[in-house]
Amino acid sequence: MTQKGSKVAIFGLGNFYALAEEVAKELADKHGITATIVNPKFITGLDEELLDSLAVEHQLVVTLEDGVLEGGYGQMVASYLGDHDLKVQNYGVEKAFHDRYNAQELLAENGISVENIVNNILKNVD
Repeated sequence: MTQKGSKVAIFGLGNFYALAEEVAKELADKHGITATIVNPKFITGLDEELLDSLAVEHQLVVTLEDGVLEGGYGQMVASYLGDHDLKVQNYGVEKAFHDRYNAQELLAENGISVENIVNNILKNVD
């Protein structure tokens, strides 16, 4: 955990750690929400103790991963937290073959922008 907050916990995986910081900054600057930011050291397993503590102190967990959603870290987090009383939002790329693409367009098609993520977060927190 690189920043301790409340209500919202944002996991920034790989290259999307910077995106997690941008989303957290927007939440703080414009909406008065200090988000917890997590940079997972390993993505092949879960820090269950951390997830359990987040479930007690937060309303929403957001995962941002620079890869395919299907079978990814976000799905593992959502599965683990399924029995807890909080929501999970996962952001990543839908599974598809992309021969040639513009990276920014691909991200936009998958709803991966600071504005979209912040708007979705605000819909799910008090």
